[in-house]
Amino acid sequence: MKVLKNIWSQLHTFVLWGLASALIWGYIFTFVTDTAPEKKVMIYCDVPEIQDIQLAARLEEDLPEGIRMIKVRSFQYVMMDTDNIQAGDIFLIPASKMEEYKQFFQEGDDGIQVYDASSHTGIAGQYIKFDDEDYYLFYGAKSPHMEDGKAQAVAENLLSIP
Repeated sequence: MKVLKNIWSQLHTFVLWGLASALIWGYIFTFVTDTAPEKKVMIYCDVPEIQDIQLAARLEEDLPEGIRMIKVRSFQYVMMDTDNIQAGDIFLIPASKMEEYKQFFQEGDDGIQVYDASSHTGIAGQYIKFDDEDYYLFYGAKSPHMEDGKAQAVAENLLSIP
């Protein structure tokens, strides 16, 4: 009984150590499995549901030269980290939010329609669930892959997925 009381009185310490351990191991995992920005293409999607890992794996089947990784992220995942989102290469945005996010896009980029709400047709339907409105693809204003054409090559691959 005394042992149980001792464990119970130290429970908060165990919980804190567990949380700290999870954070540290998560950071180590991210550090080990990530790659430099010039060797990856970032795709940000403002959609209600996306199978990000599966879509990235599909796009990684045909990588442009010099690219080692494609990351697909939901806006909900990164909205608090505007530095990362500003370095995005490709954005999938609903028509209703184009004005809100325009600071992230290439100057003069009109966007490429990737989902038509009236006909319910669009790209990557097995990976992306769109809301009932038109969606557009934009290129990032601070993309490190615009001049070398790597963002466009990944976008072409994305656009070819039915």
